[in-house]
Amino acid sequence: MTISGLPLHPLVVHAVVVLLPLMALLTVVVAARPRLRETRIWWVVGANAVMTGVTLLARESGQSLQSSLGGRVAQQHAEIGGLLPLFAGILFLASAAVGLTRRSKTLGTVATVVSVLAAVAAVAWTVRTGDSGARAVWER
Repeated sequence: MTISGLPLHPLVVHAVVVLLPLMALLTVVVAARPRLRETRIWWVVGANAVMTGVTLLARESGQSLQSSLGGRVAQQHAEIGGLLPLFAGILFLASAAVGLTRRSKTLGTVATVVSVLAAVAAVAWTVRTGDSGARAVWER
């Protein structure tokens, strides 16, 4: 998987590293603000769905890159990074729950708390994944 001869993985990973934490923050802001929740939540849900797809592309391109390098490169990074689409998917589901419960004060509050937890977990796992990838590249 390459673009103009460059491995796709490093290109896609930079999108994940920037955009997934940004979407986590945006999810929390929109979930916590009633006016934004009413008008913007479905845009956030859609963007989180796209981000889930981008994290899947990052994982697949990473597996392809690892295979082309003999399969023994960045083993720990592959294990950690393999779970990142799960965290992005949970953020997507949490944002959808906010949208579906936006008219119920009690359920909306629960969904907002869940979205905050999902956002924190997604950012933390993004940092952990990125750190392991950087160490695999720069500490060889």
